Amino acid sequence: MGSIKLWDIPTGKSFQTLCGYGSGIWALAVSPHNNLFDSQILASGSEDQIIKLWDINTGTCIRTLKGHTNWVRFLAFSPDGRTLASGSSDETVRIWDLQTGECLHILHGHTDWVLSVAFSPDGQTLASGGSDKQVRTWDVHTGQCLHVFQHDTAAVSTVAFSRDGKFLINTGADSLIRTWDVQTGQCIRTFTGHVKAIWLAVFSPDGNILASGSEDKTIKIWDVETGECLSTLHGHSSAVISVAYSSDSRLLASASSDKTVRIWNVETGECLKVLHGHTRWIYAVAFIDSHLIASSSEDQTIRIWDVETGKCVKILRSPRPYEGMNIAGVTGLTDSQRLTLLALAAIE
Repeated sequence: MGSIKLWDIPTGKSFQTLCGYGSGIWALAVSPHNNLFDSQILASGSEDQIIKLWDINTGTCIRTLKGHTNWVRFLAFSPDGRTLASGSSDETVRIWDLQTGECLHILHGHTDWVLSVAFSPDGQTLASGGSDKQVRTWDVHTGQCLHVFQHDTAAVSTVAFSRDGKFLINTGADSLIRTWDVQTGQCIRTFTGHVKAIWLAVFSPDGNILASGSEDKTIKIWDVETGECLSTLHGHSSAVISVAYSSDSRLLASASSDKTVRIWNVETGECLKVLHGHTRWIYAVAFIDSHLIASSSEDQTIRIWDVETGKCVKILRSPRPYEGMNIAGVTGLTDSQRLTLLALAAIE
């Protein structure tokens, strides 16, 4: 069963687990504060093709979005928090109305997995990148494709807009970060330094620096203006799959296939905490606020940890098929059948 863990930064302990998936969870996104919901919302996407919206305060799954026909690989909230974009292995991008749960647009054009999506700062444009080596920009309101940036050498693993929305970065399996002029479609800068594929890159909230995580087990911090590598963070023993900044740009979280989350001081490069708990690859990490981090994993777990005490206060689970129907007394089941019934919550 899939889950997301929420971590307390000072203690390095998980304080809550959100459960409700039957497969690994690839995507996480945290909503900005808005008047649609009483609290911030955590969105998660899974290999089971489902997007779940969670109330962070209560740990309750408040809405399920269905429509994709393959893995949900990436999620992004619009700046106003009213819409959500999802990229999927079904080669489509979907834009969702969060108030109604309605799918507003299905964007067709990619010819392979969509690995990343990002809203422009003004919320008018959406970017997507995928295994077809393309970056596409879309009009959020009409669903029209505005521009195609061809990344000839490798699959595109990340797209992200600069703070002013004038530039777009993408990363890929070729270990490079490229910066594109959104209006002209010209590649204006290339960041070099990683020696293996880059899984993800993100701008800091202040827009001055960029962080990237790579298959080469490192995180690099870059000057956005010059393309200079300011520092390289070492510590993970396997690929760095996800990175995320705190809202004040002082802390960086990283998630790895070494099954750990690390918290870093961006200025000094010091690793402040190593968070242990996941038992498989960690696919995504996201800051909720300066004290909380969410991480999702192939191990199918979601936890919430108390900031002050560092204790796990609750394990939450959305209803699954046959929840509470304990048929443990049934005999003659094969190991495969028992595993299936366990996943359906029919046995404990």
